Amino acid sequence: MTNSSSNDSPELLSVAQTAKLLDVTRQRVHDLIKNGQIVACKLGRYYYIEAAELKRYMNQPTGKPYQPRSTTSQHSIDNC
Repeated sequence: MTNSSSNDSPELLSVAQTAKLLDVTRQRVHDLIKNGQIVACKLGRYYYIEAAELKRYMNQPTGKPYQPRSTTSQHSIDNC
């Protein structure tokens, strides 16, 4: 006998569940979906996010990439 719930199907989270896990508003989650930062599938009127996709988003580095400063000055000091 087979079980009707398959282990192969991904866990889907609603926008509200995702917002709660990220501690942001639902609108922010919709913005992340619109900007392509979170991949979601639309079923009817609602978006759903795979749990694996949310983990991927949460594990990515934040902020700007590190770029060391130049040690040479670009301004001349003739005007001092």
